[in-house]
Amino acid sequence: MTFSTALWALIAALIIGVAAVCVNPRRLLNRMVLSTCAHLAVWLGCLHFAFVGNPGIEWRQRAAMVAAGLVWQLWLLKSAVLKPVMTPGARLAASWPWLVFWAALAAVTFGGHFVGVDAGSGRTVYGAAYYAYAVLFLTGCVGLVGQTFWAMRGLQGGRRLELQVLMLGGAVAAFCGLSMVLIDSWLVAPGLLRLMPLAVMVCCGGTVWAVVTTRVLDARHILALCLERIGLVATVGLFVWGIEQLGAQFVGPTVAFVLALAFGLWFAAEISPWMQELFQRQTKGNRVRHAAFEVAREELRPDAMEEAFVKLLKEWAGCERVVILMGSHGRLTGDGLEFAVDSPEMKALSALRWVTPERLAREKPTAERLALQGLLEKHGFGVIAASIGPSPALVVGLSVPLSQRPYTYPEVGVLLQLAAIIENSLSRAHYLMKAQHAEQLATVGLLGASIAHEIRNPLVSIKTFVQLLPNHYQEPTFRDKFFRLIGDEVGRIDRLTEQLLDLSAPRVFSSREVEAHPLLRSCLDLMAAKAEDKGVRLLVEFEAESDQVFTDPNAIKQVMLNLGFNAIQALERHTGERWLRLKTRKVADNVEIAVEDSGPGLAPEAWARLFQPFQSTKSSGFGLGLAICKDILSSLQASITADPPEAGRGATFRIVLPCPPPPIS
Repeated sequence: MTFSTALWALIAALIIGVAAVCVNPRRLLNRMVLSTCAHLAVWLGCLHFAFVGNPGIEWRQRAAMVAAGLVWQLWLLKSAVLKPVMTPGARLAASWPWLVFWAALAAVTFGGHFVGVDAGSGRTVYGAAYYAYAVLFLTGCVGLVGQTFWAMRGLQGGRRLELQVLMLGGAVAAFCGLSMVLIDSWLVAPGLLRLMPLAVMVCCGGTVWAVVTTRVLDARHILALCLERIGLVATVGLFVWGIEQLGAQFVGPTVAFVLALAFGLWFAAEISPWMQELFQRQTKGNRVRHAAFEVAREELRPDAMEEAFVKLLKEWAGCERVVILMGSHGRLTGDGLEFAVDSPEMKALSALRWVTPERLAREKPTAERLALQGLLEKHGFGVIAASIGPSPALVVGLSVPLSQRPYTYPEVGVLLQLAAIIENSLSRAHYLMKAQHAEQLATVGLLGASIAHEIRNPLVSIKTFVQLLPNHYQEPTFRDKFFRLIGDEVGRIDRLTEQLLDLSAPRVFSSREVEAHPLLRSCLDLMAAKAEDKGVRLLVEFEAESDQVFTDPNAIKQVMLNLGFNAIQALERHTGERWLRLKTRKVADNVEIAVEDSGPGLAPEAWARLFQPFQSTKSSGFGLGLAICKDILSSLQASITADPPEAGRGATFRIVLPCPPPPIS
């Protein structure tokens, strides 16, 4: 058996048709695709016999007769999208104008004025009817496309996109086939005609793939992608040809070809991003990804970060509602919704990773997918995407856009990337909040001895006066002194407990105008007992003329206590002089606080990773203190650095706090 390009294309057409039905036999459009592929197979069979025959004129006429009916098949595909519930009889009756068009076009192929053979040369001769057929066929395609776009005026959602893709693919296939046939008749290039079946099947196969697979595509996106690829290939091809022609003037043809190929690959890599920017294929997705990274970098609190992500997704998708569900203890919760991770909906979502109503309509229905479809309809979601994993840790749901356009696959791809960014960012924020709370509690634990010592002194004074009260109650001087002391000592205990509660309670930091020097002195008061117990002198050098800063006092207190206790613990192992010094000075428009000690200093290998999590030189703890300090200060538009290690010098940390903005004049 002789194989031709038409026969290979015939086999491909049958495979495509059968595959379309296997995807979802219940869907009318898939069955219509099978009908169209069968029609194409008949046309390709006629072309095969025309190619292998000699001269095969009769088979070429039969192929033209069958091809005339492809316009009718395109109408059936359009009808399957516009009116999927129409009965087969009513659909056939409604298609009578296109059946008449098929019959009229088929009649043109009869007679000797269509295609013949020159008796002298044996070459194929094309008559006036051949070109009339081409004009009529093109007119029918244009009329069908125009009629389709007219019918799409009031159509929205996935059906509109499917019609656009069908008409685009059908028009391109018809244009390619007709162009190659006409060029063959003008240039007598049989090789070009034999490539025509493959070109047509590539267009048809791509169109079928776009309307039956789970990936909903936009015709404009497909057109932009094709134009971008054609432009890229043409530009790079011209560049390679020019380099090869230029190189051939100086080196041999082989070397010139290798050089041209190497430069061509480099040029393609350089020009590809520019071509994407030109056709704006990745611009919107790149912008929203960059914005998501900015949110993750700037926001540290989980609630504020989630709110910023919701706002970003609304602006990107053009929808009214965005739901972010976070997984915890086998449940997914958020925005008043709650689902069990092992529920049918979430099991289906975990397997699919993303769903849209259009995707579920194209696939075979199952119990879990029907439950997922009910979830989409109940809450008005246009797309739901889940994080990667055996069970979803995060689910993002977006309502149908205000434009009523469905979410296309490129948009779903961007949403999946955004979901991964959101999951990582929120998980980090929640973890950081818990770690920060744990670090606060650890600081409170270190304060235990100091607080106990500070509270014991006023309690002893109160106890002594209470014991003396019965014998000296009648003395006015004693009573005045007693009541004054009681108030002072109770106030002192109250202030200590308030400071302890401020440090132990997780809170949202809020900047305000405060005086740095009194704040630092209160921190030294809390560290005094611990320092005295370890033989560490506390020194101060407050050189900043104006100590007004714009920060959260409790946040700074936590940072200073963390640095102070770290220094005291480091000095425990030091055999020389032990001191801890706080210095302040003005740096430009800011106030710098330096925390210096006389200890062994920082190890050079640890200095570069000092503010990274889980970096610790102590035998206890998790190494989170400095990382949390850095995050706290970053959220307050402040910074912390450590001086490079220097032999014979202790550690020095520098905190730069912003001053209040100048008053509005």
